[in-house]
Amino acid sequence: MRSRRLTYESLSMLRVLTSSFGYVCLLIFLVLLAYWKPAIASKGGWLNPPFMADLLVIMIFFFQGGRLNLDNLVNIFRRPVGSFALQAGIIFLPVLWVKIFWSLALIPETLYGPLFFAAILPTTISSCVVYTSKAKGNADYSLGHATLSNLSALVLVPLLWAGSYENSGAFEVLLPKISLLVFVPCLIGWLLSKCFARIGKVMNMEWCRQLPMLCIAWLVFFTMCDGIDMVGKDSFLPKIFTVLPHALGFVILVHLSGWFFSKRWARKKDIQVAQFFCLSQKSLATGLPIATILSSGNAERVMLMILPLFCIHFLQLLVGSLLMPLLKSPHELDESS
Repeated sequence: MRSRRLTYESLSMLRVLTSSFGYVCLLIFLVLLAYWKPAIASKGGWLNPPFMADLLVIMIFFFQGGRLNLDNLVNIFRRPVGSFALQAGIIFLPVLWVKIFWSLALIPETLYGPLFFAAILPTTISSCVVYTSKAKGNADYSLGHATLSNLSALVLVPLLWAGSYENSGAFEVLLPKISLLVFVPCLIGWLLSKCFARIGKVMNMEWCRQLPMLCIAWLVFFTMCDGIDMVGKDSFLPKIFTVLPHALGFVILVHLSGWFFSKRWARKKDIQVAQFFCLSQKSLATGLPIATILSSGNAERVMLMILPLFCIHFLQLLVGSLLMPLLKSPHELDESS
């Protein structure tokens, strides 16, 4: 009886920590802890051995692959033109804003790379679907597009990063590591889940569903400890105050462009809401492990890449929760277009 109670309490704590608000609070706490005592988990210590970052990335994609349901992709291909336009908009609308503001010299050179990286990331799966459902949108539609966006991101993000930001040959260098740390764990997790019913059942248990989010939080903590230990506390705070206004501008522009796009392409209100949240969210869960791989283990570079993403994640959750009541319109849009 006591063990059942402990299990229930543990699961309840996991739900709180991995809910939108609870997860942001957890990340903020870990960043503050890293700032206070960066030596706790700096690279090479007993909490952060050299292989730990790669191990966490493998675990994240293994469990994500185990929960992957390709049936979610079926419905979105019934309208291929609209689906292609939405998938392209998830990436290229944010990239367009970053390129415009970079050409106008409104983005500092140190932030262009991190903001470009955030722009090419896929939409979220969890918060995108939850916000769509709570705003009376089509949750199945958003789930299908979020799944496709995250699957294609495994190839598109490294390819676009290497081709547009670094150099065309960088992708060939990164491909073996991406295959080993991303594709292979994801494929193994998916195959095990589909071929063995018991493993598939375990993969969809509550504690197993929350494990990737805790791995991401652990990876954030390691990265911040190592990065702050390298750049120093005095340099960290100015970076935060430089990043925040640019992250806020990014979130506002992505939400505005997502709204106008969905108004143009959607025929029904529920589809419009689903498209809006697909276009306005960027995935920390996919971005952080890929940033770790693209930065080749350089803690300072990883920290500089994820700081804007961390701020964007917090701000998009806040803006999304504020917009949900406004999108709960009872009437449908005209079905003619």
